[in-house]
Amino acid sequence: MFSGKLSNNLGTRPKHISTFSSSCKSFVSLRPLSNLTITTLRNRDLERPSRTRSLETSYHTKLQQTQPQRRAFNSSHTMAATPTNLTDAVVAAMKTLFPEELADSAWDNTGLLLGQAPSSTPELKSNTVLLTNDLTSAVVDEALQEGAKMIVCYHPVIFRPLKSLTTKDPMQTQLLRLAAERVSVYCPHTAMDAASGGLNDWLCDILLGGEHQLELKRTVTQPITSRALPEGHQGAGYGRAVELSQPISLHSVLKRLSTGLGDQRYMMVAIPPPSLLLPSSLAQRAITKVAVCAGSGAGVLKDATDAQVLVTGEMAHHDALRHTQLGQVVVTVFHSNSERKYLEARLKPMLEVELETTAYASTRVLVSKADRDPFQVVDVWDC
Repeated sequence: MFSGKLSNNLGTRPKHISTFSSSCKSFVSLRPLSNLTITTLRNRDLERPSRTRSLETSYHTKLQQTQPQRRAFNSSHTMAATPTNLTDAVVAAMKTLFPEELADSAWDNTGLLLGQAPSSTPELKSNTVLLTNDLTSAVVDEALQEGAKMIVCYHPVIFRPLKSLTTKDPMQTQLLRLAAERVSVYCPHTAMDAASGGLNDWLCDILLGGEHQLELKRTVTQPITSRALPEGHQGAGYGRAVELSQPISLHSVLKRLSTGLGDQRYMMVAIPPPSLLLPSSLAQRAITKVAVCAGSGAGVLKDATDAQVLVTGEMAHHDALRHTQLGQVVVTVFHSNSERKYLEARLKPMLEVELETTAYASTRVLVSKADRDPFQVVDVWDC
């Protein structure tokens, strides 16, 4: 039996930074520091123009108006029809905040992926929605215990066409459990990534550390150019790059990420060879531009070669090696940890605001406590 010490990759706030070098990466410890029908897939030819003024204006307005203490923001008037049930109300709200047209349908599967099953008998009304990054057996247990009738799950619960639904597959088992309890599931995924005020804008805000005056310019690294986009989202796309008016240190970048992601203690950092860091050391390097992409960001960030630091959830070895040879630092914070805290910090208050003028204003919106990244940090010296 394995007896080594296990630690999840979140921890208390730091007091110094230590690294363990492995290949081109270093392990950084911060101490303080389709629906059941799959939609047709389309190819996209994405170019890279600058982010438009309408996107920037829309984002900052939404950011200010969706803070928990400021509840004036509401755009529910844009909903197509008056919702007749909780599922319809939440779906309409999510489409308003993160239009499905923004999703990368060339490979992604977003939207209402599990509808609410019909019932021939009356049941106790519940207006509880659970937010989660991933759907696991523990999250389903939690949803049923809380009496949730809808789950908003960031990652799609169905990616590929299904030929059957059985209990032999873990995900299908959870979908069958939810269907039996008449719980619906909506998945926004890349629509939330691309949207103004979405995941990647949130990551940029974390890097600013509350000092928004430091932001000189924010651009989309992979804009959507293949079709017209909804009002307020023109120029939207995947990934962001933020330029700073004053340089900050890599130490500050890591500390701000740690705080913003929920006091995360461990990160993987790919560091350029010393010859590419001259004349300054890594600790002294002045950072004026950072590019971010939640989740797995290699494809989105591959052309962001003018940023000194790349931040993402995970990146393959050879992609990270390429960037270090270009003199860039790559920071990976574990895939779902680059996404999860957004649910509490932004999505929960935004969804509550959207529901305020509907018949479901009293909806209880919860963030899952059972949801977590599958990876843990193991100290093998203590085995």
